Amino acid sequence: MTTTLSDLTEFVESQLSGWPEAKARYEALGLTERRIERYGEWPLIVQHNPARAVSTEARTDAASIAARPCFLCSSNRPEEQKAIDWPEDWQLLVNPFPVLPLHFVGASRSHQPQSALPLAAIEAALAFPGLVAFFNGAKAGASAPDHLHYQAVLASELPLLGHIEKLHRSFGSAFSDELDPALPVKFISVLASPDDDELMWKVMNARGRNAETGLPDPDMVNTFVWTDGEGLLRALVFPRTRHRPACFFKEGEERIAVSPGALDMVGLFIVPRAEDYARLDRARIEEIYREVQPAAADMRELWR
Repeated sequence: MTTTLSDLTEFVESQLSGWPEAKARYEALGLTERRIERYGEWPLIVQHNPARAVSTEARTDAASIAARPCFLCSSNRPEEQKAIDWPEDWQLLVNPFPVLPLHFVGASRSHQPQSALPLAAIEAALAFPGLVAFFNGAKAGASAPDHLHYQAVLASELPLLGHIEKLHRSFGSAFSDELDPALPVKFISVLASPDDDELMWKVMNARGRNAETGLPDPDMVNTFVWTDGEGLLRALVFPRTRHRPACFFKEGEERIAVSPGALDMVGLFIVPRAEDYARLDRARIEEIYREVQPAAADMRELWR
């Protein structure tokens, strides 16, 4: 039997009815404070979400990962957390630490490292119109770099997607500074037919540049994949150079505990601490983007 977006919505309702801790976090989203920093026609959203401190502050070094049980392996999940088997070798889970009202995790059945955008994410984008699948590279925001997974939310919740749909109308790839020079973040936009295996292979194997080694690195990428209203396959690829900006490591009033993952790169800045929410202005947002991404010329080199 085919699984639909309606089935996934019912799955969320079923999970929250029997999982008090997760239900409380989803209900708390209604109290989340937000403000908008507008860049032309694109509204960048800054969201104060205290419950996301677990992910923002997560230690992702090898020793810390080895010391904790993998929370995406079925044997270590909470008893209340159920799964939908889809597709083969994958499971869909309700994210117990949501950023948005409909928030899923697609987890590989096998415990294997976060490597590159999995084909399952593209399959989800094709199978569930209305959802956008997104991927955090192992060194670019993944809080579980030891277990291959992607996430999915409603595409309508992320204004940058609709903005790019209006601007990018020709098949192939285009750079953000060509589409809208006012944007503070840099990325590659891709528009393809669903059977364009060559272009999607390029999306799946995109690379950033590791600031420490200076080498191209497939772990330094954030990627979004979705189908638009015309049934065409779209992707946004955000090459990275660093996981966290300098302000994350500072102390006292100079510290801003922001750790950009995929959603931050697409313009949903997640800020767990109230004091950081108050201090995170346009200048700091733009500085954070510059610190964690390569220069435009290098981005073009990496995309070749």
